[in-house]
Amino acid sequence: MLKSKKIILLSIFFTAFSVYANASVAHQKEQNILLLVLSLIIGGAALSWVVRKAGLPAVTGELGLGMLFAVLAHYNISFWPSVTHSSIIAFFAEIGSILLLFEIGLESSVDGLFKVGKYGLITAIIGVIVPFCLGYWLLGDIILSSHDVKLNLFLAATLAATSTGISVRVFKDLGIINNSACQIVLAASIIDDILGLIILAFVSGLVIAGSTSYSAMGLILLNVGVFFFMTLVLARKITPNIINQVLRISNDEPMVLAILLSFCLFWSWTASLVGLAPIIGAFVAGLIIDEIAFRRSLHPYWYNRILEMDDREGVYQEFKTDIIGHYYKERLSNLVKPLNHAFVPIFFVYAGMQVDIIAVANFKIILYGVAISLIAIAGKLVSGIFLPKSVNKLVVGFGMVPRGEIGLIFALTGKELGVFSQEIFAAILIMVIITSLVTPIALQKIVGGGKV
Repeated sequence: MLKSKKIILLSIFFTAFSVYANASVAHQKEQNILLLVLSLIIGGAALSWVVRKAGLPAVTGELGLGMLFAVLAHYNISFWPSVTHSSIIAFFAEIGSILLLFEIGLESSVDGLFKVGKYGLITAIIGVIVPFCLGYWLLGDIILSSHDVKLNLFLAATLAATSTGISVRVFKDLGIINNSACQIVLAASIIDDILGLIILAFVSGLVIAGSTSYSAMGLILLNVGVFFFMTLVLARKITPNIINQVLRISNDEPMVLAILLSFCLFWSWTASLVGLAPIIGAFVAGLIIDEIAFRRSLHPYWYNRILEMDDREGVYQEFKTDIIGHYYKERLSNLVKPLNHAFVPIFFVYAGMQVDIIAVANFKIILYGVAISLIAIAGKLVSGIFLPKSVNKLVVGFGMVPRGEIGLIFALTGKELGVFSQEIFAAILIMVIITSLVTPIALQKIVGGGKV
């Protein structure tokens, strides 16, 4: 306990020192903004660690830090107004969102789509269609009285998103990860991610095209179709051969990481080239990279030592199989995670900085945020409606509720494209926070009540 307090105090001290140092020099040279980025990383990571200790999702801490910076900018304190509009921080934030989606893609599998079974498929489809329809019709047309097709489509796409990372963490903490309801949530999340990103690809492409005519819609659908065909069909077949050829030059770990990042950034660029969001290219890049292609690369020391273990009687066979299987499953994503620990917090802090809560803090925005949250929760709760009675539908429903980082990426994309006003973005941010907090509380109540 004493050690934890020391870590917190040291983190806060170092963050405060960094901010103070930046304050004294940031007005002299624009390059010093990089020191501010370092402060954001350290501050966001430290605050997120404290927030996680309180049992809340880490993203709430990073968003809160960004919103605090926005308040400082609102009152024109020191250099903070320039920080919230810094193109350098915006660039690092975009890198963070790209790496985040790339990691999610690495942890997903195209083949897994065909193995999740009908229940996972049905849950995913309902969990996308119902919130999408509610977002377009109930939220856009009725509550917001919007006749802007692009705004309504982006609202619908944001509500259709799902981020099951929070749910998975709760499932693990509660020891129910192997429950059938939890497995359905995990399976549905794979399809849900792809359906959500296809919707985002279509909607963002429509906004970039600047037209809602049938010809424009047809062109966007064609671009989406061609892009996914190029990646999931053609590139997926030739990628292993390319990787094998590169590994002939060098097969050590730095080369593996270089290959991963090259594919991630290349397909992100390709996606933007055809009018799609770069994050879509990053996600697809993660999907098409197969760990099997890297089997000939060098493995860490501990891996070789486990293989060399003298186990003639088969005492450690189960242990070796489990460890090696786990290593292969998460090897590539684990290589990317250290970078994500640095860049992803910048994305969430940057997203929080886009909300000036002083300027938009009024009863109307809070009301909109609560209304969007209720619609978002209701839309996902029905996702398990057609599951058999043996499966706890509430666990499945609440497991699909969090929007987390995926919903935030959708919302920030809408804001950057000029679809969401600052008020709408603030209301959606409230929804992201509420849905991220409701899930752990609800699942703990359900499990604690003996309903699983």
